[in-house]
Amino acid sequence: MVVRNPSAGETVDPFGVSPYTLDEVWALTRRLSPRADVRVASRAASGEILNEYDRLWPLAESAPTTTWAMLLADDDLRYRYLCFDFDTNSGNARRDAERMAYWLSELNVPHLLCISGPSGGRHIWVRLLEPEDAHAVREVALLAKSLLPSLDPQPLLNPAAGCVRPPYAPHRTSGYSNPVGDHGAISEHSAPDGFLDQLHVLLGDLGAELPAPQTALPHGITVDEDGQLRLRGARRPLSMKMEAVLHGPAGTDTSHTLARVLIACADARWGYRDIAELLPTAPSLEHARTRRIGDRRVARTTQQVTKVLTAAWRYAVAFVASNPRKTAGDDAGYRDRVSTVTAAVQKALARADALPGLWATHNGRVGGTHSQRAVLDALCLYMLQSAQHVVEADVRRLAADTGYGRTTVHTALRALAQDDMTSPWIERVGEPEGPHAQRYRLHPRFSTEELRQDRTQARMRANHDLHPLYRATIREIGTRLELLAHDVFAAPRSLGRTNGLLYKLTPENGVSSTSELTLRSGVSPEMIRRRLSQLSAAGLISREDGGWRRLSPTVRDFVARRLDVDGYLAERRRRYDEERLIWAWWQAEITWMEKKAKHRRGRRPTHFESDRADYAAYPRGPTRRADHAQAARLVKAGFLERGLALAA
Repeated sequence: MVVRNPSAGETVDPFGVSPYTLDEVWALTRRLSPRADVRVASRAASGEILNEYDRLWPLAESAPTTTWAMLLADDDLRYRYLCFDFDTNSGNARRDAERMAYWLSELNVPHLLCISGPSGGRHIWVRLLEPEDAHAVREVALLAKSLLPSLDPQPLLNPAAGCVRPPYAPHRTSGYSNPVGDHGAISEHSAPDGFLDQLHVLLGDLGAELPAPQTALPHGITVDEDGQLRLRGARRPLSMKMEAVLHGPAGTDTSHTLARVLIACADARWGYRDIAELLPTAPSLEHARTRRIGDRRVARTTQQVTKVLTAAWRYAVAFVASNPRKTAGDDAGYRDRVSTVTAAVQKALARADALPGLWATHNGRVGGTHSQRAVLDALCLYMLQSAQHVVEADVRRLAADTGYGRTTVHTALRALAQDDMTSPWIERVGEPEGPHAQRYRLHPRFSTEELRQDRTQARMRANHDLHPLYRATIREIGTRLELLAHDVFAAPRSLGRTNGLLYKLTPENGVSSTSELTLRSGVSPEMIRRRLSQLSAAGLISREDGGWRRLSPTVRDFVARRLDVDGYLAERRRRYDEERLIWAWWQAEITWMEKKAKHRRGRRPTHFESDRADYAAYPRGPTRRADHAQAARLVKAGFLERGLALAA
């Protein structure tokens, strides 16, 4: 193949004609690809090439008639290439690509910049000397995304299907992926060993942050029968203003109009299916139906419509849940609350870390246990996420986030609030009422709130910003909980909780010696050695020079399948969801029974609307007593109507 790369002084034209023939480009892809297949773009019935790479195409065959994308990981799902994909729809792709290229140059890493096509997007390719674990690549991608808004991290988050069009591959509309420089930077050169760790450190020094691990759905959000997010509560009509927007023109900025409508619908407690029913007719939803190409709009495929609408709807629900409407202006005390809540949580966690022996046992008959520390961590996480000293927490949500069962969580909550330990860690606030769970706060000895104002001067704003510490603490606690709440430590016949404790304490970056783990865990040295051997034999940790290092969290899934315990926590969460639904159904029945002037059997209603707007009648036995067993069977069988499940 003749090499005809543009020199540094030549102008790169992504709209022009590739200097290579299609066969030459295909040969280059064969040379670069870490797998025997590539992903090929689909073609619509109209002949248009779609931005959907949903088919595999063997490299052994001739080049496809549409464009293709090269997979970044090998057959073992370890990354052989990094490709940072910058999209002009998400920000300034050119500027962000220049920043990434500068950082790579600072690390002396060979890389190749490509202008991906007529849209002006950018690809930066790096070939890795040794295959890299998917988890390590994922962290670097998320760190880079926090600094570079136009970066699309998806190819680096999915080792099974993550792919990008290789150099010189044709664009689906016109032009091609045009390298700025010699493609030998990735065909003949590789990044040095340890490069990924160096980039991780560099991004951290530049202020990059990982997003907090996902916990159970916060209060106020539920999942409907279609698997879509929805805000809890009865649906209400839109305001007259938003009704006009919904049925009015989409305007020039169709994306903004779609987001505005979906946020209003989410706030009115609509569901995804309500929006989907309006999709064919509502002019304001034009952005979900079509996309702009030049000066015209082209219909999206069914798959594209679903993808766009689902992503926009999830964003709208999350936005409304995070930004509830207030009746009296902005939340002026938010910054102060963040500071006081963070300080209280930091004080409680520092005290808990100073007493490792208190949490070192799994024996519930002694003062402290693993479960109590996990529950304390989860409550602190809820306080930080809500920026509130008092949080509502039900045992099933705590069970989902800690991996312990609801009975164990209930026992842990009672122990943390009593004086049978060194001293209480939390205290109850009020009593649970109806659908509301018990509320908790940290014990006053940890609180930094100023309940009285004895000084003559008003309390001034803190002269330091706790927000970085606030975000870092959320991420730290969330990571600890996510590491522990896994089938491989929680299920019967699994490795067990003590192994989970040591796995959580073993660092992923760096090493900890056996003596350090003994000090931090409070577990006896004899048990520490046995447990570390078990974790090492399972492939979850490895022995390095100077100590032990935790391997990629993705290994837990393979170990769980090998132990035949995978799916245990998912099945338990499903049972707990059914129990929540039964409880909400029963609470709605109680509300209806206490309602005055409700419809009775034999009475003729005075209007045609049902006075059970959200739920059907609760099942009852021959004696008219509530039949909870029958309710459980009906819920499990999917009896509840759509509106009932949503209201729960």
